[in-house]
Amino acid sequence: MKVKHILNVPLTVFLLLLIVHPVWAQESEQTTKQKTSGGGRGMLQLSGQDVIVPITSIEWGTPDRWSITSRYVHMFGTDRDNKTWLHDLSISLSPGIAGGRLGIGYQGIFSPRSMKDFGIFTEARAILLRTWGNPLSTVPNRTFIGAEIRSSLSFLINLGIGYYSQISVSDDDREDFYGFHVGVGI
Repeated sequence: MKVKHILNVPLTVFLLLLIVHPVWAQESEQTTKQKTSGGGRGMLQLSGQDVIVPITSIEWGTPDRWSITSRYVHMFGTDRDNKTWLHDLSISLSPGIAGGRLGIGYQGIFSPRSMKDFGIFTEARAILLRTWGNPLSTVPNRTFIGAEIRSSLSFLINLGIGYYSQISVSDDDREDFYGFHVGVGI
């Protein structure tokens, strides 16, 4: 048991270091060269409006414990420079130690013109959740549908809350619960 815990610490630190700079680079270090060459660090630009970000956050929460989120984003606007509000469609995949989430939703980014390195990221999404291993707040090997609301301040610290309803077992074994997540990234 101690060996697993010791191995998780370096892995967590490595993953934190891997995502912290690319998350900041998405909004604060965008240069003309990046715009014409196909994206910033850690991003795979598919087109002028479509991007895949392999790791956008590392989170801890219920029921999936530690998880990593990857994201596909479709940007509704083509001219995103000097805009206070940005609107996007997002599809996210969040595999975790005790469960995984697949989400689709709307994300908005508010960034005041006077504070270029500051932003508030908000997201509302529908979720398909599957548990395994030793999840928190529920039992393993169950499938749930739900909704989550998430927010991130300055694209660094994120908080989320969700409500999940079980769809994988008969009605008498049905379970609903609230979950939460806190993490680093968006």
